[in-house]
Amino acid sequence: MARPSEPLLKLLRDTLKKRGLSTSELASRAGVERGELKRRLTGVEDLTVDQFIAIAQALELQQDMAALVGAPVEPDPETEEGAVAGTESVSPIHTLRSQTEEPQDPAFDPFANAPRELVRAGFTWGYDLFLHFDAKQLGGSGVPESILSKFPEVLPIRLESRWHRHNRPEFGADAFTVILSFDILRTCTFPWSSLRTVQFTIPEEAVPPPPAPAPPEPPQPLRPALRLVKD
Repeated sequence: MARPSEPLLKLLRDTLKKRGLSTSELASRAGVERGELKRRLTGVEDLTVDQFIAIAQALELQQDMAALVGAPVEPDPETEEGAVAGTESVSPIHTLRSQTEEPQDPAFDPFANAPRELVRAGFTWGYDLFLHFDAKQLGGSGVPESILSKFPEVLPIRLESRWHRHNRPEFGADAFTVILSFDILRTCTFPWSSLRTVQFTIPEEAVPPPPAPAPPEPPQPLRPALRLVKD
């Protein structure tokens, strides 16, 4: 059964994706540890009002915040200009009342392009990524020839989570594009067929704590017994 706060948490998660921020960046802006932020946004731990406000401000949810506290929301001129007559613009916060069902679609499609789903997961979770590519497929990819000459077989690329926003990843059907810094900033395109391995570096704070040890069993009472005594 969905938690009553799940629609609100989903709004924050969806806005995080829409803004193109990593959890590391949001945690820094909101003054929350990344591991704690993930536990709050996924409902593992309760989100306090102060934390919600800090996260909402970091995500620039001013209009939704105003609607939440009952203040009048200023209409968006661009939205109002193209609005259909007889309809009302509704703040996303107002739709939370009807969003109590669990999402039906999985976060990641197990039947889709596996390399794409794995790389997307790394960017979504905000984990450091260590990728290995078949260098022979990277001609014209945007990677400098001087780099490809040093790695003629396998090209290693490390994508740190703190730079994910600046990487500006775009995921296509046949390849994905990222901005990388070599001698200058370059837009590089990597075919999915060239990807050989995907490694995640999971931060310590994201690892769930080990389960508490089971309490020791109480000692069993001694049974009465007869003892044979010889004179």
